[in-house]
Amino acid sequence: MGLTLTDLPTGIRQQTTRRQLSGGQILIQQGEPAEYIFWVISGRMRLVTFVDDQMITHYFVEADEFFSEGSLYFASYGCTAIAEMPTDVVAIPKDAFADALRTNTALSERYLETLTHRFQSVKTLLGLRGIPSARDRLRHYLMQRLAPGQSTVVLEKPLKAIASELALTPESLSRLLARLQTEGVITRKQRSISLSGEWLEDMSEYYKLNPDQEI
Repeated sequence: MGLTLTDLPTGIRQQTTRRQLSGGQILIQQGEPAEYIFWVISGRMRLVTFVDDQMITHYFVEADEFFSEGSLYFASYGCTAIAEMPTDVVAIPKDAFADALRTNTALSERYLETLTHRFQSVKTLLGLRGIPSARDRLRHYLMQRLAPGQSTVVLEKPLKAIASELALTPESLSRLLARLQTEGVITRKQRSISLSGEWLEDMSEYYKLNPDQEI
């Protein structure tokens, strides 16, 4: 587990402010002066950038996670943060946080742990998006979230969010799931997807032959 609000020194917690966002509301915009890092109390934030009038989703930030921590040593925010749903966040003054990191070893270690986990999750996500086949992309996504010895993945996010993570449109993902269910390789319920024994066996053989592939 990485950094949490309770890890922050009392002096910093007293300087925080709480912000309540409605779905679709922008909290910070790419290029704006970076004054805060943020902690999500509830809801979900989407971090995006805009290139040639196209919105590129980097990743989603869930409840009990920080974001914009990468802006700690930059003058401006590198991405835009949009609330996916009604979302509560806490804004933490970045200068006060940076000063605390310089003097508080325990806080620095928890912060480094948080950054390490974030780097690993983004690295895994980029690896998924690099798979050319949407079918294989989804297969790996599900396998990465499958508990050992289980055949059912509980979906913790709506399909719209999963589609964005996989660089697919929601319509494309829905069609893919429908096709896989018709083929009998998955059984889909409202909040879960069960994988067939044949599919699990195929993927297990793949990972044996490709041990460097992250699960």
